[in-house]
Amino acid sequence: MKIHLSVISLVLSIFSQAQVGIGTNTPSGAFHVDGNKDNAASPTVAQTANDFIITSTGSAALGTITMDPSAKFQINATDKGMLIPRVNLTAPTDGTTIPSPAKGLIVYNTNVNANMEEGFYTNYGTPSAPRWITYQQRDKTAWKLDNVFDITATAPVDQVVTATTAVNNINLGLTVTVTIPAFTQAKLVTTYSVPMGTTSVSTNFGGYFGVRFLKNGTELPAGSRKYTVPAVSSSASSRMASVNATVGDTVVNNTASSVNVTYTLNGYVEPTADTSTIRFNMWSTTDPNFNWGRGYMSVQMFTKTTL
Repeated sequence: MKIHLSVISLVLSIFSQAQVGIGTNTPSGAFHVDGNKDNAASPTVAQTANDFIITSTGSAALGTITMDPSAKFQINATDKGMLIPRVNLTAPTDGTTIPSPAKGLIVYNTNVNANMEEGFYTNYGTPSAPRWITYQQRDKTAWKLDNVFDITATAPVDQVVTATTAVNNINLGLTVTVTIPAFTQAKLVTTYSVPMGTTSVSTNFGGYFGVRFLKNGTELPAGSRKYTVPAVSSSASSRMASVNATVGDTVVNNTASSVNVTYTLNGYVEPTADTSTIRFNMWSTTDPNFNWGRGYMSVQMFTKTTL
């Protein structure tokens, strides 16, 4: 009896330290099943397509014995998919069909009702308060509103100008930087409105008010605008105009890193008569600003993948 126990102890000790193979004499992991028993000494990809393996770190794979180091569980197949459980969710807050569903749990809902459609759902809530959300359908050919970037002027900007001397780089403090994700084509639609006018009676002032539209520091002429100011006598305390534009721009980022695009509005004045002070953005930091309003720029980003 003592001999039998010693032999059993020895066998158990060997198995506790060795790799276990089923259908193979050369297991490649802590537990390796060769389903078709067809592996060569150095098996091919086709031969391991019927294998299952558990590594010494507890990772597992189906259809391969070569795991990606970032995967805890990996499935390789070219003619099959992964079938996840079908359930009948009754509502976006259903916590009964699957009791206490984990946050991040994925199911395929087969129940169509007033609040839910058939498809994949993930619990974005908690086990006690589920919030089932379905995946958004993606169409590679369709533009999708991805983000909106905007800025509102915070203070007036004054610029003294002299007749026949144009000033075209007045910093209005209106800049928006847009981040375009990797492998993305972006349609950028910019809308802006900038009020501008004289700060006092300038009866003979004439020329142009305007805005220069810059992309990454260089003027994009399609977005620049100016307004003609007639040189006629006027008793008005200020001669004001609002310069507005909507500008379309397309940027293709076919790299693996995000790309920034910066749009800037610069004030522009080209006087033909009188020295005057021109005010941009608003009449006053304190509302109401009468019919001036406040300078504003908004960029809507529509995207689609380049992949």
